[in-house]
Amino acid sequence: MTRVPGKPAVPYYFALLAFTSGMGMTIAVVAIREITAPSGPLAARRNLGALPRWRVLAGTLAGAWLCTWACLVLAFIFMRFVVGVDFGPYAALCLVAIAVSSLMSCAAGAALGTIPRLPLGGVSAISCLLGLFCGLYGTASQRLTSTIEVNAPLFAQLNPLWQATQCFFGLLYYDSLVPFARSCAVLAGMSVVFLLIALMRMRRMSYEHL
Repeated sequence: MTRVPGKPAVPYYFALLAFTSGMGMTIAVVAIREITAPSGPLAARRNLGALPRWRVLAGTLAGAWLCTWACLVLAFIFMRFVVGVDFGPYAALCLVAIAVSSLMSCAAGAALGTIPRLPLGGVSAISCLLGLFCGLYGTASQRLTSTIEVNAPLFAQLNPLWQATQCFFGLLYYDSLVPFARSCAVLAGMSVVFLLIALMRMRRMSYEHL
């Protein structure tokens, strides 16, 4: 008994949007590595400049976030008007869900970007693994997600991509916007945690030669 008739393909597209936001971590990882001194002369000048590292980090993440958000909005528009996915009566709020999800992914990418030897393939693998528990890979994956939600709800809730998926579910299948707001708040909290980790690691970075 929902306001919008349920369709088997809709959860897949929700999980796909969440997974795409998770892949935005790679954009942030590349951006963060470009402002660390070993990446080149421009990064070295940034580290020697008068700007504090938190401002450099904030500006870099703002650019990565805007890029990720724009890509996700284009994907959302394609799903809505070309594929014909029904996002419900609060479709406009999907842009808010996309903004919060992309912020979380960029913050997580910033934290991962401070790990020097982590390959980009490893970042993509993390997104693929988390997408498994969001119902991204078909019926079997959706059944696994449902089983985890019932038997290990805390494990499911700690998955950032699961929270991103729940943002869209909250707009479509509930009579209240409270579940949507709760998922957005959790994603915002995760973003703050990831940003603090990235900032602390960047402040502790030191180099032999610049």
